[in-house]
Amino acid sequence: MLILFCLLIIGLKATYQAHLKELIMNSIIIIAVAIFILVLAILAIYLLTHLHKAFLIFNPDATPRIRAAMIVTSILLLATCVGGILILILMPAKWNLITLIVGSVVTAGFALAINFSNS
Repeated sequence: MLILFCLLIIGLKATYQAHLKELIMNSIIIIAVAIFILVLAILAIYLLTHLHKAFLIFNPDATPRIRAAMIVTSILLLATCVGGILILILMPAKWNLITLIVGSVVTAGFALAINFSNS
C-alpha cells in the first residue's frame, strides 16, 4: 500500500512539473510575441511619422513610390498588431506563429519595395 501511495505521489509530481513547464513556456511565448507586436507598432508609427522627413537615404516627398510603400506598410503593420493582440488574448499560444509570419513578410516586402523602387 505504501508503494502504491509513493508511486501516486511521484506520478502527481511528474504531472505537476509537466504542467508547470507548459505554463512557463506559454508565458515566455506570450511575452516574446508581445515584444514583437510592440516592435511592429513602433515601426509602423515611425514610418507614418517620417512621410515628410528623410527616411534613411530616401526622400519620400520626392519619391512617390517609397511614400506609398511606407503608407501601405504602416497600415499593414498596424493591422498585424491588432490581429496579433487579438490572437494573443483569444487563441492558444501556437496561433501566435501567424503574427510572426505576417509581420515578417510585411516587413520583408517593404524592404524589397524600397530596394527595387530605387533602381
